[in-house]
Amino acid sequence: MEACRLAIPLKAKAVIAQGVKSNPNSVKLWIQASKLEEDTVNKSRVLRKGLEHIFDSVRLWKAVVELANEEDARLLLQRAVECCPLHVELWLDLAKLENCENAEKVRRRTNRGG
Repeated sequence: MEACRLAIPLKAKAVIAQGVKSNPNSVKLWIQASKLEEDTVNKSRVLRKGLEHIFDSVRLWKAVVELANEEDARLLLQRAVECCPLHVELWLDLAKLENCENAEKVRRRTNRGG
């Protein structure tokens, strides 16, 4: 991480790429890699790649949802609560995006523990 901070932007990407290659289970590296991307599509792509390695990372899920439009965010959160069923904040975020009827279904699922 320190080498990335000190490197010029183009070289920083290479440093982080090497980092995630050697340590694909580092949430910090995936977050940093996404920050080095300039556009939202590439940021999201990097975070989703991280989720392939660390599917139960709440930080990665929240970061990718933050970049998504409302419809995609709803789909992502549906998957996130499957991967992280005990994380209440993800359930609440999902309920906020649902209509009243579906929000009630989400609430009932949380009471059953997923």
